[in-house]
Amino acid sequence: MTSPDIHASICTWLEDAPFAYSMTYDEGTVDALANALPVHQQFGFPGHVDVVAGQLGRQRTAYGSSLNDYMHMSVDELRFLIDRGWGVGNHSWSHYVYPTQPGLDMYREVVWSKYRLEDMLEHPVRIFTIPNDTYNYEPALPLVKKHYLACASIDGSPNRDGFDLYRIGNFMVASGKISDAYDWKDELLTDNLQLEFLRGSWLYETSHLVMWNVPQSHKCITPEDLTRRFETLTTLSGGRLWAAKPDDVIDYVLLRRNLTVNASPAEGGGARIEIGGEWPVGVISSRLSLRLSGAQVSDTPRVEYFTLPRGGNLRRTVYSVISDGADWIITLDAVPGAVIEVGE
Repeated sequence: MTSPDIHASICTWLEDAPFAYSMTYDEGTVDALANALPVHQQFGFPGHVDVVAGQLGRQRTAYGSSLNDYMHMSVDELRFLIDRGWGVGNHSWSHYVYPTQPGLDMYREVVWSKYRLEDMLEHPVRIFTIPNDTYNYEPALPLVKKHYLACASIDGSPNRDGFDLYRIGNFMVASGKISDAYDWKDELLTDNLQLEFLRGSWLYETSHLVMWNVPQSHKCITPEDLTRRFETLTTLSGGRLWAAKPDDVIDYVLLRRNLTVNASPAEGGGARIEIGGEWPVGVISSRLSLRLSGAQVSDTPRVEYFTLPRGGNLRRTVYSVISDGADWIITLDAVPGAVIEVGE
């Protein structure tokens, strides 16, 4: 028996989550390790820090910064977070101010700092986050596009279909009143969050210091308020949000934008799925979720790689198979040229 109505499509987010969510911390100060990490672990949410690459393990001395004298995390502390599933991005070498910072060297700020940071961490750094304010964005962009997969901006979250990976929209999470000077939407305040506003989007957020008696409450947050935000996001999504470090979301978006899937009927009511397109260079995670409709199987189907392209045998894991009504959500390593068989 075969079915003429077999269809496969790529889910917007992993396991067809209603929205993706990433919480990040600018500067990479030690309070993120001490006070934010336990909250993330409580909810199972990976985190991400954007560090000032030239001041690791030192008190902050950034030009004109209001957060000077706080302590940046060391290389060992950042590796500790990486080992627990966190990501690390580059927030420039010195937290530059363009064009007035004395002795400013944009190549050092954007490019040299990335490779120096990767050498120190022994870990890829693929995201650049604009320091200070929007005036620092355009001067850095040509270099960022040559050396990074993505760039986080200052405002503009949530990110919806077709958003620019080199201008990822961001939202400031804080315990006090945030500035009216940026495109930070009132709908994203914790008390105003609604599932329909977030559905299908990637909510990318940033804060700075995480402390109980938090200074500069317009851009920093207490552990209590961070906990309340995570509780709200979990509740309104029914626990189905995809909480992920930005690196994983960027990989997913690049795969979704560059790969294709085509399904055809197979003997016994199953399906054969062919993955096409081009592999996006620089991607680390190849996990992709597919929605398969029309397969006539009576129980959780068997999913196997039938053929793989040369080199593709290094990426051939089936992570999960989840029923959704009459459909199946299949999460696997997606490799162009692979053929996957789904059946009893």
